[in-house]
Amino acid sequence: MNETSDFVIFLGRFHPLIVHLPIGFIVLAAIMEALSHFKKKKYSGLDKAIAITIFCGAIGAVLSVIIGLMLANQGGYNEDTLFWHQWLGIIVAVLSFVGWAVKNEKLKVRFLSSKSILITLIILISVVGHLGGNLTHGSDYLTAYAPRFIKKALGEEANEVVLEVPKKPDSVKVYQHLVKPLLEAKCVSCHGDSKSSGNLLLNSQEGILEGGDEGHAIAVGKPLESELFVRSTLPQSSKKFMPPKGDPLTFSELKLIEWWIKEGASFEDAITAYEIPEDVKQLLLRDFGIDTKEKPYFETIEVGALSDNVLQELTQAGWKVSHLADGHHMLDANSKTDDLSNEQFQALLKAQEQITWLDLNRTNIKDNMLNSVGQLTNLTRLNLSNTTITDAGVAHLKPLVHLEVLNLYGTTITDKSLEVIQNLSGLKRLYLWQTQVTAEGVKKLKEQLPDVEVIGLEEEKSESA
Repeated sequence: MNETSDFVIFLGRFHPLIVHLPIGFIVLAAIMEALSHFKKKKYSGLDKAIAITIFCGAIGAVLSVIIGLMLANQGGYNEDTLFWHQWLGIIVAVLSFVGWAVKNEKLKVRFLSSKSILITLIILISVVGHLGGNLTHGSDYLTAYAPRFIKKALGEEANEVVLEVPKKPDSVKVYQHLVKPLLEAKCVSCHGDSKSSGNLLLNSQEGILEGGDEGHAIAVGKPLESELFVRSTLPQSSKKFMPPKGDPLTFSELKLIEWWIKEGASFEDAITAYEIPEDVKQLLLRDFGIDTKEKPYFETIEVGALSDNVLQELTQAGWKVSHLADGHHMLDANSKTDDLSNEQFQALLKAQEQITWLDLNRTNIKDNMLNSVGQLTNLTRLNLSNTTITDAGVAHLKPLVHLEVLNLYGTTITDKSLEVIQNLSGLKRLYLWQTQVTAEGVKKLKEQLPDVEVIGLEEEKSESA
């Protein structure tokens, strides 16, 4: 901007001050007109005063229009709202002169009277004032803190954006559920559809990416080069500090925006797609109730409770079952006897969604019985140690994609079982001590499942390999 443009905007910013002059004069004229109408004897001599007051209001309206047009040069206002505010303001100025001429009997029109003109002016300045408030403070300035019944009557309640943060971290989108509500609460009143200071819109993805007069709002991966973050961290005494009024962004909110920008400022990614530092994890847990610590699979799913009748059937079939925690429907199961039968496993399938831990250590389980075990879709921990199962039995475990711990200690399995186990994508720990598995087989397994911890491979096997 050049000095002339700056000076025009400087004068334009007196518009909120000047605009109160015509409002005051017109309201005063309307009051005097009402007094002279309802109490004619006492206030019959007010006609000249009313005419002068209307004339002063007209002069004030003209000044307001001129100064307002100067202010409009700085831009950043909603065009439709600005259009109606300007033209209705001009109509107020013109109609005020007409009102003065009619009251002063310089203009005689049969259907016009000073009373009807003043009533119209009061309505117009109310509308113009409301539009001006929308331009300055945002369209929801008057109703943001209104009681619910008022919002409902004005139809505002239906327009409210209510965003709830999902309970599961993998359903939480960082922009949609965390950043966007923050911007709506602290920034959109000055950078939204009704007002866009610096031609910057922060109420849409496109607006954020496009930026404003000062450049891009965000520089992906670079918070300290992003105007959105930098201006929010300036001293509040700075002219560039954002937001210029209202509550500033808190430390937690600034930390959230900084982290979001640093991690790529994605508008789509879920929170689980990000590398989350420890301080941000604590912030998310404290302020949003989002626990980003990795949890066992069984803690992330919801299944119905098993009926008492089914629990009783399992007990009668020789199974001991217990809940993993109070209020949790997932079950830990183990056999009361070492002598298992196919009938017992058929009973176990009645709880195939609820059973997540199964201990078959030192039982006489046969390979074919593992076919039923492979149908326990939410199984996360399986102990088959010290049993006679073979590679043929392990083949039945292929569907257990959520299995996290598998204990095969003291069995006769070979590397052939590892070809099945490498498909268990959720596996975290594997016990192989005293088996026929080779170090070479484990090496191939680790290539497929690099994060799996293999425990108990005999040292001499590693040396021979």
